[in-house]
Amino acid sequence: MECDDGKVTDGSADPGEIRRVSLFFADLVDSTALSTRVEPETYRLVVGRYREQVSAIVAAHDGYVDSTKGDGMLAVFGGPVEPEDDVVRAVKAGLEITRAVSRLGDQTARRFGFGVDVRVGVHHGPVYLDRVHGDIYGATVSVATRISGLATPGAVVVSDAVEAVIRDDFDVQEGASATVDSVRESITYYRVLRESETDA
Repeated sequence: MECDDGKVTDGSADPGEIRRVSLFFADLVDSTALSTRVEPETYRLVVGRYREQVSAIVAAHDGYVDSTKGDGMLAVFGGPVEPEDDVVRAVKAGLEITRAVSRLGDQTARRFGFGVDVRVGVHHGPVYLDRVHGDIYGATVSVATRISGLATPGAVVVSDAVEAVIRDDFDVQEGASATVDSVRESITYYRVLRESETDA
């Protein structure tokens, strides 16, 4: 809309802010192919249970699900409040989700004759938090989404930005450098194996 002084504005006095956050993208493996092989009601039931589990685990680690695109779910840790451990909490949530979906896969295999699995990618960086529309923007979002595609089924992978923060808390395995859309240079990613054991 146009104001009296001729300047263009979106009508919002406080539209958002730039903040560094941790993001993860969880995506069901081969969900499109699965949807063509099972009854729609069965597919809806399984995917609904998957979404419930992801949402509950994210909330338990003080994050929130920002968006759901198909069977992929983007979660935010560190905004609007920016605690110091948002990276660690995001990775812990990712590992817990892979375990929960593995159990869900076992249950669906016994009941319906097919299993499900998930990939999780975690990245950390600056985003624009749009408080008016409840959305987030920036290359960090794209990288988190794309990096999940580098994970094998049932695995959590993180960017080098995340690994630098969590290396004392988790055991990781370095992967080969890969090119990710929205990033000009290749990035190094890591598979998170487990939380590190600490001395009593």
